[in-house]
Amino acid sequence: MLNFFKDVMAPTTRSVKSEDNKDGGVCGKLGISENCAKQTTAPPPIKGYKITDNERSKKYGIGANSLQMLKDKAKLKFPIKDLRLYISTDGFEVSDDDYFQTLAPQTLFIVAGPDEIITTDADFEFEKLRQNSPLLRVADIIYEFIEQNPEQFRKMITDYENRKICRQQALDSNKQAYESKTELSLRTQHSEWFEGQEERCHSKEEAMARRAQDRMRSYYYKTKEELTRNKLYRQNLKARHTIDAVLEQFRYLLIGCDYFSMLFDRKCPKKHAILQQQLDDETDASAMLPNKRLRQVIKEYTTRHKILDEWSVSLCTELGDFYCQGSYSDNGNCCALKHTINPYASRENLILFQVWNLDHQIELSRSILPALIENVRELVEHPQRKCTLHNKRVIDISVLEYFLEIFSLKNLKLVHIVCHDKTQRANKSNGRLVCVQCHEYKIVQELMGVRNQEDEVDATS
Repeated sequence: MLNFFKDVMAPTTRSVKSEDNKDGGVCGKLGISENCAKQTTAPPPIKGYKITDNERSKKYGIGANSLQMLKDKAKLKFPIKDLRLYISTDGFEVSDDDYFQTLAPQTLFIVAGPDEIITTDADFEFEKLRQNSPLLRVADIIYEFIEQNPEQFRKMITDYENRKICRQQALDSNKQAYESKTELSLRTQHSEWFEGQEERCHSKEEAMARRAQDRMRSYYYKTKEELTRNKLYRQNLKARHTIDAVLEQFRYLLIGCDYFSMLFDRKCPKKHAILQQQLDDETDASAMLPNKRLRQVIKEYTTRHKILDEWSVSLCTELGDFYCQGSYSDNGNCCALKHTINPYASRENLILFQVWNLDHQIELSRSILPALIENVRELVEHPQRKCTLHNKRVIDISVLEYFLEIFSLKNLKLVHIVCHDKTQRANKSNGRLVCVQCHEYKIVQELMGVRNQEDEVDATS
């Protein structure tokens, strides 16, 4: 049995309140009294954060060392009944103190009630840009017609795409200046591109890599939320241990591939096959985290054994061009409308890139997670079941297969919002139960063994 780490972090959708208290919390699980935990755990230091309301009417700096302290102080500035805190960048509610402690100082929170529709930073900036930029006429169509007039919307988008040639001719006169700015990388070279970006991002590539990581983290938090609020998790201790182990293994696999940071990094030397296809077409005619040393050991292990190599590739060209891979129902990676974008070129493009989605071909909430929970149920309720490949008693679920379906390009397509079809799909998850002889079980156990060996080194040093 693995040594389980404390769970980490939590948004992606608005968080539900943790139910750990019903079981006595983490201290109860480990047989440690709350008084003992309080005596041995120093309170976290006070950090500075920022709060504002949904209309950005006022902004305040607040010092706090816990989520509750920040809420209490926020109520003094914004007297809202049942006040909630949302991260301004993505609109996710922060309701878990463990995750709150992982947030960087100066994080901006939006204070609002539980039923208010949150305006994220991107939406707020987008609306300001939309009012002044003719390049964002397509955004007007998206936001005004996509809900009420889907067919008219699609026709207008098609017309818009057909006019791209005319617009391109108008832009050719400024092409040299445009490309030179696109090629710039550092904050000191293209300062307007970095407006609103974190200060620690010194290059465009770092900023885009963090955006890719943030999307992977959002999938992790969504997965964790849906698995841990499930009735099976709350009522069956063995199922809870199994799901906790799966979440821990997911986290270490994510560390091993650096949360797939290379997906949006144009300097990553390994490119997705879609890029060569597009270029050929153009020729013929875009919790507590492990310590730093442990993270490095895990990355070196996954790289050395090429566990995730096939999916650890960049989706953009060396200049930063991204190409839409088309709807889930399209064969291959071809977009009939030829959507392209280069978020490295301008701040406007960077904001527009946020409406490009990583689309799960096998759906996360409708197929992958229900299948994972059902396999956990089979494992705990029918432990004598045999593996379909080796006829040995099953011992775990196929963690690596589920990981690839949730987080990797094996199941994700980068698509323009027009090509993101959200209708229910018939395709099903390939996750299953595995035995000790299954190759993917051995891979995951070896990875976690590397983690355990590193823990033992730390304990003796």
